[in-house]
Amino acid sequence: MKLYQWRGSERNFGDELNSVLWPRLLPGAFDDDPGTLFLGVGSILDGRHPATARKLVAGAGYGGYGGYEAPAVLDRHWDVRWVRGPRTARLLGLSPLLGLGDPAVLLPLVGVTENVRGSAVGFMPHFESAGRGAWDRVAAACGVTPIDPRDDPLVILGAIAGCRLLISEALHGVIAADAMRVPWIAIEPLAAVHRPKWHDWAETVGVSVAFRRLPPSSLPEWLHVSPLAARHTGRSLVRRHETALRGVGLAGFIDRAAAALGHAAGAEPQLSAATDLQCCQDRMLQAVAALRRDLCSRPASCAGAITPLRTTCLAG
Repeated sequence: MKLYQWRGSERNFGDELNSVLWPRLLPGAFDDDPGTLFLGVGSILDGRHPATARKLVAGAGYGGYGGYEAPAVLDRHWDVRWVRGPRTARLLGLSPLLGLGDPAVLLPLVGVTENVRGSAVGFMPHFESAGRGAWDRVAAACGVTPIDPRDDPLVILGAIAGCRLLISEALHGVIAADAMRVPWIAIEPLAAVHRPKWHDWAETVGVSVAFRRLPPSSLPEWLHVSPLAARHTGRSLVRRHETALRGVGLAGFIDRAAAALGHAAGAEPQLSAATDLQCCQDRMLQAVAALRRDLCSRPASCAGAITPLRTTCLAG
C-alpha cells in the first residue's frame, strides 16, 4: 500500500505531515505498491487518483468546494474509514458521522511534538503566500517570528512548540498548534478556494473560526488573487513576469502588511476546548485501531505503536 502525499514544486507543511504521522500510527503498512493508495492528511478527495486503484481514506478532505478539482465519485474502489469533517462527508454523499477530524490532531500522541511552551509569537503564511510574498520581511517589521510552511515538518513542529501564540494563514499550522495547546489566531487565506476547509476541520473540535485579514505583501501575491488570475492566460502572464514584478512597490506592500499583522497579533486568540479535542482524538484512535487490525499482518509487532485508547468519549 502506497502512502499518498501531494507535493508540488515546494513542500507544504500539511501534506508533509503524512510522512511524519502515518508510519508511526501504522508501522509496516506501507510500501510502493500503487494498487492501493492510502489517503490521509490533505485536501485530496477528488478525481486525480487512478480509477482502478483501491483508495483507502483515513481523514482526508475535499479541497476547494468548487476549486481544485471535481470531488471524488465514490465507487467500489473507495474504502472510506473517515474524512476530515462533516462538510467533506456531506459533499461526498457520506454520513456526517464519518467526519471524525483531521489526522494531524493526533501528532501529540505519536511522540513528535514537544510539551513545552515557548515565548515567541509565530507567523506562518500559506505556502503559496510564502513563495509569492515578502512575509519574512513583514514579520521582521512587526517583531514576530516567521515560520516557513515549506520547511522540514519536524522543524516546523519545533517552531510551533516554541510559541506562546501562533498566527497562521496555513490551516495545518493552526491544527498542529491547537493539538499542541498553543493558542492561535487564524488569518483568512488570500485565495478564497482555501477557506472552506477550515470550517470542515473546526466543526470537529467545536470551534467557530474568527478569521483576521491581511493584505498581500507583494505585487505578485496581489496579482495571483486578482481578477487577472481568474483566467488561465492571466495566471500564465503573472507567472511569467513574477520575478520582475517582485520589487514593484514592495516597501508599500510590506508596510501595509506589517501594520495589519501587528494589529492581528493583538486579537483574542482561539483554542478548542480540551474535552472537544480529546473526543476528536479518541474517535480517530478507535478508527486507527480498526485499521491496524485490518492491515497489520503481525499484530504483536505493532502493539505499542500508538497511545492506548482513552474512554472519555464514545465514537459517534
